[in-house]
Amino acid sequence: MSRTPSSRQHAANVLGALSLAIADRMNTAVEAIAALGPSAPAALAAMHEFLDGTSVTQLSSVLGLTHSGTVRLVDRLVAQGLAERVGAQDGRAVSVVLTQDGRSTAEQILRAREQSLASALSALPPDEIDNLAAALDAMLTAVTQSRAEDRATRTTDRPQPWLCRLCDFAACGRSEGNCPVNNANTTSTSRGR
Repeated sequence: MSRTPSSRQHAANVLGALSLAIADRMNTAVEAIAALGPSAPAALAAMHEFLDGTSVTQLSSVLGLTHSGTVRLVDRLVAQGLAERVGAQDGRAVSVVLTQDGRSTAEQILRAREQSLASALSALPPDEIDNLAAALDAMLTAVTQSRAEDRATRTTDRPQPWLCRLCDFAACGRSEGNCPVNNANTTSTSRGR
């Protein structure tokens, strides 16, 4: 016996299918540029946008990888000439920084990501884009707050990757205070989460 789905059920199902289709298209595009595994594009984009000169520990947190997995990823980035390890003057810390080739590759990744996402948006007339953006901001805010609650009550050590690990910070308006993830995290932190 078939049932008629509610509008919410239909929207959730279609959103799930669309999310997978967009993620598949985007991942295929960005992984073709940095053919070093699925985490390399996010590592390069994150270091380009907000994390250059980071520690392996911080990069591990952003990517949601184990420390050893991040060390192996950094090894691959260094071997390809996309990043380098730079020791601190005191010799106790090592930072990972992008090389010029790494910056160029990260910029290619961000362009490929943008093109993948723009192709999905091309189905909408221009006057519907603002409404979609507002709805997506609201949904992303809710997801971010839920993740913050999960982190606060988490009993596992499984890393949770950052939502912004592959973002274009200029496009999200982070510096103007328009990033829904940053705003939700700021709100969650101020509430003690």
